[in-house]
Amino acid sequence: METAELAREAASAEFVFTAEHTALRDVLGVFFEDPGDDGWRKLLSDVGADEIVFDSGLPDSSATAVDLAILAECAGAALFGGPLLPSVSAGVLAAGVGNAALLAPLRDGTRTVAAARGAQLSTNLSGGIDVTAVPVWNATGADVVVVTGTLDGRPAVALLDSAAGLAEELSGLDLSRSLGRWTARAVQPAVLLHGAEAEAVRTALARRADLVISAELLGVAQHVLDATVQYVDKRVQFGRTIGSFQSVKHRLVDLLAAVELTRSAVYGAAWRVGSEPQALDTDIDLAVAALLSRQAALAVTKAAVQLHGGIAITWEHWAHRYLRRANSVVALTGSPSKCRSRLAGLIDRREA
Repeated sequence: METAELAREAASAEFVFTAEHTALRDVLGVFFEDPGDDGWRKLLSDVGADEIVFDSGLPDSSATAVDLAILAECAGAALFGGPLLPSVSAGVLAAGVGNAALLAPLRDGTRTVAAARGAQLSTNLSGGIDVTAVPVWNATGADVVVVTGTLDGRPAVALLDSAAGLAEELSGLDLSRSLGRWTARAVQPAVLLHGAEAEAVRTALARRADLVISAELLGVAQHVLDATVQYVDKRVQFGRTIGSFQSVKHRLVDLLAAVELTRSAVYGAAWRVGSEPQALDTDIDLAVAALLSRQAALAVTKAAVQLHGGIAITWEHWAHRYLRRANSVVALTGSPSKCRSRLAGLIDRREA
């Protein structure tokens, strides 16, 4: 706890990457090289990332929002399909209701959680809750579901037993991530927040989700850019490596600038989330990170396919998988134009 307090005091003055951040990135980089089929359990139990996933928003935790951003970035670079975002949502919900026991079955990774936003909930005549949620992240195989949406027209957040409903896997653009539809009738929630109480938790969930998604897209963009630079330095055309062509150089420099700008925005937002989680400026920084990360991921993955030439559109090449991840996340969580509108509204609020 003493270390965490010192870290927060330092964060309130100026953000810098520490030796611990570098060590965390190195450990995660090695792990994500080959996480295996049981990667989620290994990440939580063997690597010990459970505190980062579930507790980074708690005041007495040594894990910070910057640690969470590093984890999400490394996961994005590896196209990791584990339930990171749903698990972070479960941690925020448990913190919001002050019940850490909700997380105990999830910490070792043997049980997993799904998450859905914008779900429709209604009161059943029998006294339970009817739920229709789509898309649901990590829908198939999950043991519990964190649902945010509306209940009878008012904001609602619920934690539900997955076995009480029916999960249907959906085919999506991104082959590395499970998406589905979840429906339930007359289910009894383990946790149900309604009205103003639910709105506060929904806001906290949205902030953490913004950070995780932006950091993931940063990881996608950085990995694809690095791999593309290596490729153009080796591919020979007209007797020269294509990386020596001026037009290719200019394009890669523009992409590098976009990725570096995104990196500053993402970690600036992570720093704000850790030091001023409820400030309007924090929401603005998160909106900037959301916009830039989406733009960078879409631009870099598209350019990678073009700069790799014909090989990039073959099924066995890695480029199309990153293009799918970037476009899928943007389609599910909001386009750059939507992020611009949100940012404009936040700036108007601040200026007003």
